[in-house]
Amino acid sequence: MTANSSRNLRAQSFAMMLASGLLLLAAVAWPTSSLSQAAATNDQPLPTRMVIDVTGAERALYRIAIPNLLGNQAAGTEGAEVIRNDLRLVSLFQVLDPKGFLANLQQEGLGYVEAPWSSVGAQGVVKGQITGSGGSMTIDMRLYEVARGQTPVLQKTYRGGQLRGYMHDFANEILRVLTGKAGAFGTRLLFARKGGAGRKDIYIADFDGKNEGRISKGKGIAVLPSFGMGKIWYSMVTELGTFITNTAAGEKPVINSDGINMGISVCGSRAYFSSTRDGNSEIYSSNLDGSGVARLTNNPAIDVSPTCGPGNQIAFVSARHGGPQVFLMSATGGEPKRITYKGAHNQTPAFCRDPNNPMIAFSGRDGGGWDIFTVSLKTGAYTRVTQGQGVNQDPAFSPDCRMIAFASSRGGIFIASPEGLNQNKVISGSASTIRWGQTIPKP
Repeated sequence: MTANSSRNLRAQSFAMMLASGLLLLAAVAWPTSSLSQAAATNDQPLPTRMVIDVTGAERALYRIAIPNLLGNQAAGTEGAEVIRNDLRLVSLFQVLDPKGFLANLQQEGLGYVEAPWSSVGAQGVVKGQITGSGGSMTIDMRLYEVARGQTPVLQKTYRGGQLRGYMHDFANEILRVLTGKAGAFGTRLLFARKGGAGRKDIYIADFDGKNEGRISKGKGIAVLPSFGMGKIWYSMVTELGTFITNTAAGEKPVINSDGINMGISVCGSRAYFSSTRDGNSEIYSSNLDGSGVARLTNNPAIDVSPTCGPGNQIAFVSARHGGPQVFLMSATGGEPKRITYKGAHNQTPAFCRDPNNPMIAFSGRDGGGWDIFTVSLKTGAYTRVTQGQGVNQDPAFSPDCRMIAFASSRGGIFIASPEGLNQNKVISGSASTIRWGQTIPKP
């Protein structure tokens, strides 16, 4: 065989492998043969509109005032805006316009006088003051509740130069004091983004879109990222095969075999992924170094997209009952339980780990388009998150389950409440396979 023939054969093999790899990505394209292996279902359609109960109580938003922090003017403006934006995104607060404040801020300092704040409708007031600059700042923060007098209900002091991290932390503490559960501000998003021809890369950003950076090396196709054990994991489609790597491996294979290996989710000390190593796409687990591989599913239909859930559970997508649907099984295998019964094509499941209200968010194809839905694991009730707003896919719950991020054809990554309220774009540009996790280290 000549050198040119060898290169052509490798190129043809790569093209075939790439086509197969993209077939499995996020369980989007499903071969007709796999659908014929199961009888057609009579599933009900996904909910076609968001229903608002006009007879129910109005969802009351907590009215909070956040003036610019005193002292260092530039840092004080930035710090206040971080907290304002956090509380806007979480859909629990009405953040009052600073232009309407009546209080004499310089005279009040870090203190608080009730009358000017109650007169603008504030239920809570955030105060702060910065001394110093750069890496030598001291930041004193207070939260007052108008109904509870002049003693702050929350008070913290930060020292150092991580202004944004401090402000995310204080916003988390505001939620903890007011609701009993801290927020997820300061957490991070992973996603894949198209680059040049034949290229895709993994990116990371703060949940509010700041500090975006590329993780993969810009070579080939990097897809399906995931957080796990202090590393970022992702799948690589290359001329050498389709394998799983992580940020400590320099894009060398960590989980690999003949066939396609992709879509990793790390649960404790085990990795869960889909692989065609035995001919058909099934769900497997392994140790984090790729050893100790165990096959968890065995079905003629395609099984893909495993994701970790609470209680040692794994959600995944399978066409074993007809069209792709979301299933649940033990992390050690066993008989899967079907979770979604509405819609003909559901994919990319993501868990809400709230023990009081466990849910799975997923992408559902509705009349040729894609939208975001949730299904309750307690009641089986469905909620439609998006509708009539372009193509929306690849949801991810925030760690506290108060927000859902998803990719949208409206031009980037959006965040909304689990009910679909308060949709805000946080990252512009193409994006897919969103993952939400790993808190920025606390100060």
